[in-house]
Amino acid sequence: MMRRFVLAVAAVIVFVAGCADPELFSEIFQLRQGQKLYTRYNLWYTNPAEISCLNIQQGAFIPLGTEIIPVKTTITGDIVFRDVEGKEYTINFHEGHRLCSMREYIRQTFGTLDRDELLAGIPDEVQARILRGEVVPGMNQAQVLLAYGPPPAIRTPQLTNESWIYWIGESRTIRVIFRGDQVRSILNLDNE
Repeated sequence: MMRRFVLAVAAVIVFVAGCADPELFSEIFQLRQGQKLYTRYNLWYTNPAEISCLNIQQGAFIPLGTEIIPVKTTITGDIVFRDVEGKEYTINFHEGHRLCSMREYIRQTFGTLDRDELLAGIPDEVQARILRGEVVPGMNQAQVLLAYGPPPAIRTPQLTNESWIYWIGESRTIRVIFRGDQVRSILNLDNE
């Protein structure tokens, strides 16, 4: 009797988990036939199979405007995709870290504009910095978003704030301070 109960509970769990409707790229973007998806900003990682949704700026990064091929999303919060060379990446999404839904995070992270469209109108020297993953005084907020991505909402609740906080390591942070729309300074918030 107990064994049947355990099997029934296990079956219900598998059924419910299997029926959960994970967020799908196709639902989010409503892509036309042949339309492509790209990264909207540099995505940093130390392990391509465990990319933090906080975009911790250490290790390597997938450059903004990189064409991606969605693989799947899971109910446990994984967003899996490949680049056109076939390398697979997994972002570990946690709603509590980003303070948004997976659907909104995917909209923030991927889009239909390629690298040339994302960088259009930006001076060459600023483009070079963005493509190296650098932020320097004088850049505007849109350029910071291309280089670093949106700051995690748990540290910077609004993009209207005069400073944005980013992780540059597991326990190391920086503050990008704006005057109006321009970066005024970048402060290391750690006592190193």
